[in-house]
Amino acid sequence: MKTWKLGLIGSAVATMLVASTGVAFSQSRLVHGDEPSRGPESAAVNLVVFCDFECPLCASMAPVLDQLVAVHPSDLRLVYRHFPVQRIHPDATRAAEAASCAQDQGRFWDMYASMLSHQDALDEGGLVQQAGDMGLDWRTFARCLDNGQHDTDWHRDLADGHAVGVTGTPTFFVNGKFIEGTRTFDQLDAYVRAALRR
Repeated sequence: MKTWKLGLIGSAVATMLVASTGVAFSQSRLVHGDEPSRGPESAAVNLVVFCDFECPLCASMAPVLDQLVAVHPSDLRLVYRHFPVQRIHPDATRAAEAASCAQDQGRFWDMYASMLSHQDALDEGGLVQQAGDMGLDWRTFARCLDNGQHDTDWHRDLADGHAVGVTGTPTFFVNGKFIEGTRTFDQLDAYVRAALRR
């Protein structure tokens, strides 16, 4: 059988396993170590979120994630992964690039919050405006965005997401375990507390 066919079959099987069993994946596929994160690296629980900056549900979940980090300051590490769904969100890949450009200036989480709060301003002009309003060096930011120098970042995240069964956003993994359909603080907090008890 040709290699590409084997790859497609493997990917499909992984997706079915995730959907049906909540199987846990290796942290090495979910966290490479250079992703934006909040919380101590030594935290007992890693919460990985695959997100699209143009996704309304991602915006609605942002305060929930803030609350989780506040409630578990020493036990939880929140790790961000890009998963721009370009077929329905045309500005999502540009926004992912913008987040990485802001990360170059140490302001990923500020840009994250700004973009999720201003999802109607994710065109190039809107992103540069947001960067300037935040006090970033907007010229450096604009050059970074224009050059596409972080194109490989979101492509890697997207490939990892597909490999572990992500099909939409937001998607969460708690210590490698696929968590599907969570939309509230109580739901996610329960998974975090269960992981802490293990």
